[in-house]
Amino acid sequence: MWVGMTTGKDDKALRRRLAWRLIAVQEEQRLRLSRELHDDLGQMLASVALELHIVRDGSHEMDARLARAAMLVDRLSARVHDAAWSLRPADLDRLGLRASVEDLASVLCGQLGIQCEMDLEALSSPLPAEVALTLYRIAQEALTNIGKHAAPSRVSVTAHIQDDRMRLTIEDDGRGFDSGAEPGPGHLGLAGMRERLALVGGKLSVETAKGKGTTLYADAPLAG
Repeated sequence: MWVGMTTGKDDKALRRRLAWRLIAVQEEQRLRLSRELHDDLGQMLASVALELHIVRDGSHEMDARLARAAMLVDRLSARVHDAAWSLRPADLDRLGLRASVEDLASVLCGQLGIQCEMDLEALSSPLPAEVALTLYRIAQEALTNIGKHAAPSRVSVTAHIQDDRMRLTIEDDGRGFDSGAEPGPGHLGLAGMRERLALVGGKLSVETAKGKGTTLYADAPLAG
């Protein structure tokens, strides 16, 4: 083989490295924006809200206007917090993958008012940073889709280790969909999940049918 020539395998490995580097850059930008939203804008909003609550005294009309302003600032502050969390949750870096996925599932089930079953002890095991981040994003996308489209009465999120691989399973008893049909707006994220898992040597599989709920399996290697 001539010096400087590359094989198809080399090209594939290079493409995977470049794709993962692009994802890493995007995550770094998410982290920076999340911190700016939380630390700078969030703190300023909190200060404004405090001032508004303090000066709520005087005429009835002024008091009502200040109460309205304080309520709007409180709402905006909550929105900023949610936006910062969705960009890059602090728990993922501070508490780890297990706590972050548990939080995702708890928030969703709390919003829907449904039963949530969790067994995520396996996610406490050490994982390469890129694998942990990938599994978190898979859980985030899957649970978001459940909240938007599935209308379930129960959600289950579990993880276990087998043959040096981590399997994250997310199941709901909602509407389901026809896996053989062209993906609708709620299922376009499946292709992105598959691609992202493939970058870390993982695999995504889905079992679903109309009216039968959906089970998503995300497998990823424990070692980088």
